[in-house]
Parts: sequence; structure tokens; C-alpha cells
Amino acid sequence: MIRRTPLAWKNLVHAPRRLLLATAGVGFAAVLMFTQNGFKNALLDSPIAIIKKLDCDLVAVSTARYMLSVDQRFPRNLLRRALADPAVDAVEPVLIERLLAQVRVAGHPARAIRVISVPNSPGWLDIDNLEKSRAKIQPAGTALVDRQSRVEYQFEWDANGQPKKQVVELAKKRIRLVGTIQLGTDFANEGTLMVREQAFADYFPIRGSGKPLEVVDVGMIRLKGDEAPSPEKLAAVANRLEALAEGQWVVMTPKQLETRETEFWKSQTPVGKIFSIGTLMGFIVGVIICYQILYTSLQDAMPEFATLKAMGYPNRFFVGLVTQQSVLLSLFGFIPALIVTFGLYWSVEWFSGLPMRLNVMRAGMVLLLTTAMCLTSGMLALRKLLRADPASLF
Repeated sequence: MIRRTPLAWKNLVHAPRRLLLATAGVGFAAVLMFTQNGFKNALLDSPIAIIKKLDCDLVAVSTARYMLSVDQRFPRNLLRRALADPAVDAVEPVLIERLLAQVRVAGHPARAIRVISVPNSPGWLDIDNLEKSRAKIQPAGTALVDRQSRVEYQFEWDANGQPKKQVVELAKKRIRLVGTIQLGTDFANEGTLMVREQAFADYFPIRGSGKPLEVVDVGMIRLKGDEAPSPEKLAAVANRLEALAEGQWVVMTPKQLETRETEFWKSQTPVGKIFSIGTLMGFIVGVIICYQILYTSLQDAMPEFATLKAMGYPNRFFVGLVTQQSVLLSLFGFIPALIVTFGLYWSVEWFSGLPMRLNVMRAGMVLLLTTAMCLTSGMLALRKLLRADPASLF
């Protein structure tokens, strides 16, 4: 058997300088798409970070709370009444304050911050460092601070990443930072403090019309039984609990709350659309760059292609050749772009606290876009060769 010449490969690698420039151009477009997709995914991942930390079977929120960052609450008495349901084993409230929560480090202006209550019973919130730091916040006037809070707060850290002794005020009252947690920021919250539930009465006395502990932001509900409850059981219990006070709260699984939150940010806010447009612009820029690269490559080899065409090679041969060349070019550009993206994502997450996550599915999506970008460019660049008479190409 005669080994066929890898013409597509040789067309790319015979000029190393041109290949380097081509790889840089495709890689630039791929990094641009990675960046836009990264911010879009951070937009969708960050609001549900706290939901993923809830260790329970069902969650309850106010019917008016169309997204988690909205300060709409339900009466705590509903959780107490939920304990009467034969399937409910335990309940625990989560209190969240944003509107009244202003934190100020001495010498710096006050900034809004999210304050979350630590459940009275351990094991309800799966937040890094929370359980081992629980004892530190038993004294009044103490708090845990999210290590990923924005630098604009001016919190000071020691060499071990723990808060230094510093003068800090929350809602114009002194508070002492005694430990850290790892939660992260989102587009609505730049930082987080976690305090004992009683601290909400001390620092936010006007919350809940003067009853700060009698209103709940998120209710966590666990059902009886050692095994994970079936979807049918979860739905039945949720319906019974909602019937306790129709119109005041909705009860669902944490996964359903995640989906609802994600859908809101995706479809009801312009930010998601902006990043999608950014990805599209990166694709278009990549098409233009790849078109120039592939068109030049084909133009330089036009006499050789004319000879092959005069010898009887059909158009499908040239289509296959350019397709191979386009796919190889997309891989050449994608691999260094992926390496750059890892560093870029790490830097953005370190600086902003946003969860810049890159998994196989998300990387695969950008690879598909990069390949489609190069294929589109290749087909556009091939038009002259397919339409021309061989004699006119010499």
C-alpha cells in the first residue's frame, strides 16, 4: 500500500513562522470566548454557591423572593408548624441581611456586606472552615469573615490567612473578626460575614419590624429516614407544607431552587445576554482572523491546486483538504488558549472572588466553537478554488 501524503499537515507546518502567527490568532479568539463564557458561568454559578452549601432535603423561601438576593422573608412560625408534619424530622432557619449590613474598617469608608447566620445545630451548612470555627463566635460581638471578600473592604490578614486584630464596625457597632470561611462573592455580594443567630438581634434590631429573629430568609427542612427520600415523597411533603400558609412561602428541593435562581439570572437580567454577545463577537473575530490565515495559505498554493484540479481531482478532495487543515489549526490554537485560560481564571478568581470554573463540558464547548470558527473560515476561503477553471489559476 502506498502511504498518502498528509497534505493538510504539510501545508500548515512547512512555514513555522506563519504557523506560529496562525496559532496565536486562533488562540486569541479562543481565549476571548473562554473569557466571555467564564464570566457568564460565574454569573450563573456564584448566586447558587450558598444553595449548594445547604445540607437538607427541602428548602423554603418567601413567595415574593424571586431571587436569593432580594430581602423578602417569611414568618419563622411556619418552620415551627412544619415540625408537626409526620415526615419532617428537623428544621433550621438561615437569616441573611444585606440592606442594613454596612461594615467599616477603621480609616476606610463603610461598604455593604452580606451577613449570614450560623445555624444553632452543626452540620446544616457545608461551608469550608465553618464547623471548626463555630466555637470562636460563641462570644458576643464576634464574626467569621469570608477570605474571598473583595479587597475594597480593606480587611487585614496575617501570614496564615487569618484576620488580624483590627477595628471593625458592623451597622455602626464594634465587631471582632475571629476566623475565616470560604464562600466566595457574586454579582450582588462582594463579601460575607457569618455570625451567631442572636447577633442579628444585636446588630439589626429593626429587622422584621422589630422582631429580627422572627423572620427567615431560607428555611432548611430535613425529612425522617436514613435513606434519601424519593422525588414523589419530596413533592408530597412540599405540597403539604405549602398548604400550611398558601401564598406566604414556597417549598422545594435545593436543586429546584438552584434551577430557579439560575434561570432568573439567565433570562431575566441583561448581564447573561451581554456575555453571550461577547462570545459571539469573539467567534466573529476568530472567523476573520482564520479567514485571512487560510486564504493566504490557499492563495500561495494555488498553482499546485490548479495542477491537481487539472489532473481530475474533484472538488470534494479540496473540501476535505481544507476541512482537515481547519481542524488542525483549531487544535493548534485551542491547546495554548486552554493553558492561558487556566492562569487567567485563577487570577480573576483570586482578585474578585468570583467562581471561575472550567470543566470538561465547558472546555469542550469552546473547542467546538473554535473548530466551527476555523471550518467557517476555511469554507469561505475555498470558494475561489471551487469556482475557478484550472487554467485561470496558474
